[in-house]
Amino acid sequence: MRTRKLKAGVIGLGMGRNHAAGYAAHPKCELFAVCDADRGRAQEAAEKYGARHILRDWRKLLAMEELDLVSIAVPNYLHARMTIAALRAGKHVLCEKPMATRLADAEAMVRAARRAGKRLMINMSYRFDPLQQELHRRILRGDLGDLYYAKSHYTRRHGTPGRPGSWFMSKRKAGGGPSVDLGVHAYDLVWWHLGSPRPTWVLGGMFGELLPRRLGAVGSRDNVDDLACAMVRFATGQVIFFEASWEGHQPGHQGFEIYGAKAGASCRDWESNLKMTIHSDDRRGRPVDRPLKAPRRRTSAYRHFVDACLDPEMPMLASGEECIHVARVLDALQRSQKTGRAVRV
Repeated sequence: MRTRKLKAGVIGLGMGRNHAAGYAAHPKCELFAVCDADRGRAQEAAEKYGARHILRDWRKLLAMEELDLVSIAVPNYLHARMTIAALRAGKHVLCEKPMATRLADAEAMVRAARRAGKRLMINMSYRFDPLQQELHRRILRGDLGDLYYAKSHYTRRHGTPGRPGSWFMSKRKAGGGPSVDLGVHAYDLVWWHLGSPRPTWVLGGMFGELLPRRLGAVGSRDNVDDLACAMVRFATGQVIFFEASWEGHQPGHQGFEIYGAKAGASCRDWESNLKMTIHSDDRRGRPVDRPLKAPRRRTSAYRHFVDACLDPEMPMLASGEECIHVARVLDALQRSQKTGRAVRV
């Protein structure tokens, strides 16, 4: 029986602060090392969460033999490079979303994990919200019946991350705008609820109507989209429509609607005050709406990842093998934009 705690490292202490906190809170894990180009930021995280080592060079962190697992929480264009290096160094890896800026790189990450015999998980964090977990449990129990359609929205009125000139605004460094920043969650969440069916084709559109003008006004030549949408059809006959935007002349909206043969579900406002409702009919055919309550038991992506590293037989949510299908849909969305046609996945 394992007695020592797993030792975790975190590369990137922006979003990585959440990873550091998650590992520090796990009773069978310790935050061993943190790494960031900004040493002050790394120092602050180390002091708060108890890391023993502070580094600026990510290669030195991966060279630590004591480390069992690593979080990659850096700009998107570095995901594949660092993840593959970590897997080759014998570490389990939790990588931030999206997997990579190019589909070929995401596929290389999955191959590297397979060859290394290590766990690779992508941080699809919204799956671990207690209400999403409870809805998924009820879907698996059959409360909604067969699911056939879902639409999902993650839109903001004004919500572009970063500043002009930051990596978020660069197609090469980010891989896209809200299509990969917000759209990855908008799509992944309902795809997971629908049973992670195999996608067959994608028809999508991407727009850059507002952001280029606003950035141009301050002298920026950044080149990402500000709105993306897509319809995805699956081998099962199910369909998902999703949209994501950073900028738009509409009120921001986060949520989804799922249609089932016995009942439906709707989700609202996951950025602020998430609400979930089950919609069905009573015995007389009258509509009934019941709010869904979160269970007392709670988890997180970080706790789940550590547990999966401790138990090689444990099924792991959002594995690289699973999430490569999400990467393929996002890639197909961009190809559909270029061709103006639906494309095969």
